[in-house]
Amino acid sequence: MGRSSRLVLIALLALAACGRGPKGEAPEVAIPILLQAPQSSLGSLKDLKGQAVVLEFWATWCGPCVQGIPAMNKMVEAFDGRPVRFISVTSEPSEQIEDFLRTHPMKAWIGIDSEGKAERAFRVHGIPAIFVIDQYGRIWHKVSPMFFYKSDVEDAINAPPPQVK
Repeated sequence: MGRSSRLVLIALLALAACGRGPKGEAPEVAIPILLQAPQSSLGSLKDLKGQAVVLEFWATWCGPCVQGIPAMNKMVEAFDGRPVRFISVTSEPSEQIEDFLRTHPMKAWIGIDSEGKAERAFRVHGIPAIFVIDQYGRIWHKVSPMFFYKSDVEDAINAPPPQVK
């Protein structure tokens, strides 16, 4: 087996080791202010149990975040009526976000977390970042918007219940 064949095999084995399945429990965070939602805040992600959650961390000043808005809007539309909630979280002030939304419509709920507690709880080190959480509160995927697919959301929606130990 040649060197390049070994490298391909190692890469494939590494990918297989990543596997599909939960990567751990999602941190319990509150989102103090919600825009475009039927409620003004979210006390905890537990309030959304029974639904998958796509939690996107973003900002208006982030070029890739803004470029990704149309794709995220399409994703929200694709899952309309399904048990999944899309929440785009930023630490920017509500007034700034409301102004931004006039020229950049977003279909997700907008979470305002001015203290950045959710970002710290999820250990976000750069934006944009997307976490896909199943209806049981487990993280299934942490992805860049460039690698965010409908199948990631389907995985969370169709996640099996946790095994009782």
